[in-house]
Amino acid sequence: MKKYYRKLICLIALCLLGAFTVLVAEGEQNTRFHQKEDSTVVCRETEKETLKVSSDTRKKALILYSPDDEMSVKYENNLKIVLEHMRIECESLEISRTETVSYPAYDLVILASANWNEMQESMTRITDYVEKGGCFFAGMIPEDTSGQFRSIYRKLGISDFGNYMDYSSFSFQEELIPGIQDMKFSGEAFQDVGVSVVLEEEATVYAAAKMDNRTMPVIWSFPLQEGQVVFYNGTGISGDYWRGISAGCINALFETNLYPVINGMCLFIDDFPSPQYESDSDVVKKDYNRTVKEFYRDIWWPDMQKIAKKYEDIYTGLFIATYNNIVDPDRFSYDMTSMEEYYGSSLLKSGNEMGAHGYNHQSLTLEGGTPKSMGYTPWKNSQDMAASICELTKIADSLFPRVSFQTYVPPSNYLSAEGRIAVKQAIPELKTISGIYTNEGEEGEVYVQDFVMAEDGIAEFPRITAGMMQSDFDRFSAVSALGLYGTFSHFIHPDDIFDEERGQGQSWETLYEKYCDMIDEIHQKYSFLRSMSASDAADALKVYDEMVPHLKIEEDEIQGSVENFRGEAFFYLKTEKKPKAVDGSCLVEKIDEENGSLYYLVTVKETNFKIKLVDA
Repeated sequence: MKKYYRKLICLIALCLLGAFTVLVAEGEQNTRFHQKEDSTVVCRETEKETLKVSSDTRKKALILYSPDDEMSVKYENNLKIVLEHMRIECESLEISRTETVSYPAYDLVILASANWNEMQESMTRITDYVEKGGCFFAGMIPEDTSGQFRSIYRKLGISDFGNYMDYSSFSFQEELIPGIQDMKFSGEAFQDVGVSVVLEEEATVYAAAKMDNRTMPVIWSFPLQEGQVVFYNGTGISGDYWRGISAGCINALFETNLYPVINGMCLFIDDFPSPQYESDSDVVKKDYNRTVKEFYRDIWWPDMQKIAKKYEDIYTGLFIATYNNIVDPDRFSYDMTSMEEYYGSSLLKSGNEMGAHGYNHQSLTLEGGTPKSMGYTPWKNSQDMAASICELTKIADSLFPRVSFQTYVPPSNYLSAEGRIAVKQAIPELKTISGIYTNEGEEGEVYVQDFVMAEDGIAEFPRITAGMMQSDFDRFSAVSALGLYGTFSHFIHPDDIFDEERGQGQSWETLYEKYCDMIDEIHQKYSFLRSMSASDAADALKVYDEMVPHLKIEEDEIQGSVENFRGEAFFYLKTEKKPKAVDGSCLVEKIDEENGSLYYLVTVKETNFKIKLVDA
């Protein structure tokens, strides 16, 4: 009998061991290949709660522009984008048709034209409006300092002025937007012209240019009796990358202002994984005595994981299966390389995300969609484009089971309308497409985006900056975007070191040091940023895009209600007072503890919230 029980116990033990082995094997497979599912973003319906501030409390702006001036039209369009993100209503009016407009009907008036003398009436009517409590942003220098400018310059905070002067660098003495104080920018991208001015003592200078032994104010504010004036002494602010600076100028008009932000940090790695690791290069052979494959495996990827682990950052790698130029689905083929599987598995095991880049690197455009100089083969139709993305998902499924693409980044940032339809058709789970923020004069169907939810529910989440090393313009672009959207969106390529333009002939040690410096600075200046994958960023953008804030800003307090509240919302608060959260409905934190004095991050926890404002 004892012998029987021993056999029975052994049999049960073997069964349990077998079951445990199966569970462990499945668990290991899930650990290895399972795409990250738990979103770091609160994106859920909350119980309907009565809004304590439900009336229409949005500020109203009037933009004056010149429809026959290309620069003015571009500026007017960018200002409309800025105001929309700041939740400020706006109307536009031709500068030559202002005779009958009632300025007191608006909380702020913005002049987005250099053609000041086009106004058929005297601009003193605008300054009269300011003196009675209005706000005026002179957003571009006049092309002629006689006439309208001469008639009102004293009311713009200018005690005297001279000739126009060129400048190519400027620095910020004050916190126009979060993180920009004490930053200096110079170079060809900042070449501009301004009016040589002497300001009244009451003026606050936010940015100034140094030329020889003198300083020329570039951005300043000036209190004019009951109202406020802000002046931009240049023309460059009309560009896309200056939208955050425009937001700062608008904030400078008000003692207190509050507007929503996304609050996210998103890092993309293009062409990762991809077949490029099998190539040869004298660069790493000479400096590191390694093949390209060994360099990526032993140096590049461990270093990239190291800096990500330091801040718990999340990468979104963008899978590309092959670099062939085949655009005929009947000829699609794929030869798997061990390194693609290795890096894809390592990416996922580290808690990162994998997005789609393409079956190959042929941009999804028809004939003429990309410049001929790029040598890309055009696709015949959208059906073939969709077939290529389906081929990519089939390959990914064989390498990384249960991975579901939710992000797409177009090769070389080109994507046609037909290609976009094809991507959505081939990837039903698609959440976001990430192109670029602005077109810098490229030909063809460059996929340019703003941070918005498209009508079809896809998050348009552009990449702002790129590369291992930041130029002054890159740094400016990043901080400007952070000033409007509260977002840092950056991408790199694994082969940056091998590219003559991106690598600039620098060693990996130098490139990596510069990259770490950039990431360190972002985390130090904007410690509140949530590191997230591209799919989580899509959720964050959805929360931001759909919420409707109702704000009542008074001298001693802010009352707020958030329509379409999803459990958590983020705002930038600019105030010259000291804000205090009165209960658990929100959290108020100064963004720059050391140098900042004006900007705070407000984390709203409940539909209705309140902030007290006391004298600083």
